[in-house]
Amino acid sequence: MSYLAKFKRGKKTYYYLAENIRLTPHKRKQIRQYIGDQYPSENRLRGLMVEFEKQVEQEKTKLHGHHYLTQIEIEEVDSINNQFWERYNAQNKSVQEQFDQNFIAVFVFNTNSIEGSTLTPKEVELLLEENISPNRPLDDVLEAKGAQKTIEYIKNHNGELAEELIKQLHQRYFQETKPYIAGQYKTRQNRIKGSEFDVTPPHEVPEQMKQLIQEYHRLKKELHPLELAAWVHWKFVSIHPFQDGNGRIARLLMNLVLHKNHYGMIDIKTKEKQAYFKALEKSNYVQNGAPLATRLVRRFKKEYQNALKD
Repeated sequence: MSYLAKFKRGKKTYYYLAENIRLTPHKRKQIRQYIGDQYPSENRLRGLMVEFEKQVEQEKTKLHGHHYLTQIEIEEVDSINNQFWERYNAQNKSVQEQFDQNFIAVFVFNTNSIEGSTLTPKEVELLLEENISPNRPLDDVLEAKGAQKTIEYIKNHNGELAEELIKQLHQRYFQETKPYIAGQYKTRQNRIKGSEFDVTPPHEVPEQMKQLIQEYHRLKKELHPLELAAWVHWKFVSIHPFQDGNGRIARLLMNLVLHKNHYGMIDIKTKEKQAYFKALEKSNYVQNGAPLATRLVRRFKKEYQNALKD
């Protein structure tokens, strides 16, 4: 974390922004930026800190590539994941199926609620498990079913991540509510709601998506599953290739990466959406997935630390 440091030379005091970054598990490097000999105002310090943290993240990317997690974090989440699967595999089939069914219902509620769906958790559960349709907007109902169908497809998919697969996921999810754009790259400029960052213009999307897939296949050989999931999620959102529904597809792609690597899927809660959006915004600002990876690690721990414990 960045901090304000001061150094005295004779009677003069000099102010710096500083942060210690990890080079190896036992070696660190301090990055400093001189900001003057006057103590900065609160507003000036806040602005300087934002710019400095961007520089720090860029320096980290130069040093570590897209390795966002420390060795301690990797060991901790791997241990949690392994213990979860031991508990899961020890259950009988009906318990496993109920766990999977519960996760899908909760995931569908949250991923659609983040985007404005009016369905309650109970209504989603009854819709998906008993086909009882609530008295809600038809699009909300159909997109809950679309989300269920798409995440079940992901859980049974054995192929590699590819452009055609991403288009298929969008088609499955939105074919009932947005048939005119489902599975098709955007034709008009769009934006990330509430963000100051520009996304890829329509004519550049095919090339950017091709590069995303190529980079994914390179990074999958060197990154931890949570790092790779964060990178794919961030990179996809920064492109925003579809006219609508990009956030929901990004969360599915994140879980596709985790599932392919035998990692538990992550459900981003509606009540945590502001922290999630902030992490995505910061990832766009620093141009890497580190802030989002930090958020995913936190959510993964909450999700699986005590899952299936008696």
